[in-house]
Amino acid sequence: MKVKRLFLFPFFILFAGGSARAAEFILPSSDLSAQEVVEIQLLGLQSGKTDKSAGIEQVWIFAHPDNKRVTGPLQKFATLFDAPAYAPLLGHLNYVINDSRFEGGVARFVLTVLARDGKSYGYLWVLRQASLSGTKTASGQHETVWMTTAVSAPRVGGAS
Repeated sequence: MKVKRLFLFPFFILFAGGSARAAEFILPSSDLSAQEVVEIQLLGLQSGKTDKSAGIEQVWIFAHPDNKRVTGPLQKFATLFDAPAYAPLLGHLNYVINDSRFEGGVARFVLTVLARDGKSYGYLWVLRQASLSGTKTASGQHETVWMTTAVSAPRVGGAS
């Protein structure tokens, strides 16, 4: 199934400001679809061109608790974007979601990112729902929300 890129203008505005850091971050919410979570993370990484740490933190906020157990705290997670596999995501120029599949409570998105180096990179973004306490959600209530469990290493040239 082809999926058109949904431009989340209100979310983009949040990243354009730059200085009111804490107020910029979008928190997990049961109102957000799996695709919206992927787009929030991609827009955060795209803003990494101007504020690398804020873009990475926005991604980390939507990392599934199981993922965080593997990647560690934010400071360690941020080092992943120094690696050749994930560096193309920071400050990327554009992205397209090519395909999405929902099966057994797991959402998978195949996407292509046009990086600053002019090359296209294909990634597979995988999400699962998580049950979060109110301190970690937009509503301040306990919610079941979509969060990222994995992002594949890229395939240069397009869809992964």
